[in-house]
Amino acid sequence: MAAVYQPPVSDSGGELVIRPSWTFLARWERHIAWLFLLGAVFAVIRIYGRHPSSLGLIAGLAFVGVWFSSYVIYITAYMLGTRIIVTADGVVVTHWFRSTATVPRGELARVVRCSLTDEGVAHPTVFAFSPAGKCVISLRAERWNRSDLERIWRHLGITPEGSWDDRVSDMRRRFPGAF
Repeated sequence: MAAVYQPPVSDSGGELVIRPSWTFLARWERHIAWLFLLGAVFAVIRIYGRHPSSLGLIAGLAFVGVWFSSYVIYITAYMLGTRIIVTADGVVVTHWFRSTATVPRGELARVVRCSLTDEGVAHPTVFAFSPAGKCVISLRAERWNRSDLERIWRHLGITPEGSWDDRVSDMRRRFPGAF
């Protein structure tokens, strides 16, 4: 597993390839680590409590090992299979090794940066709108390096509106007709 951040592949001429940042993943995942640790301790105690022998302890630890390994495989596959490719023709957002959004350059008229608030927690988000006002790309920016996201819009010649500090709780009211 590559734990080092790799900057975008190209920025001048040709296509620009952006991948999620491993450094931002660590910051985003910190709160989940405590839940994982608590769940692992609980699983070992429950299994050992039902089978108070070394076999029960080994089974509990094996369960936690399989659980943790599955999580590591999931995160690695997500990080390696997700990317944004910017070409002269448009933007392709690939998620989990398959294309989820292909947007022609002519369909990108406006980009908005903001933070969506959900129960008091702010999630940095980027929205790209067509000339008709329809949302053509929505991207949670938590796992991306923000300077890399800025390079996408600079590569396309679009100046983003708003800032990451703009908190939005009701998207339908802020951007009517976008969804």
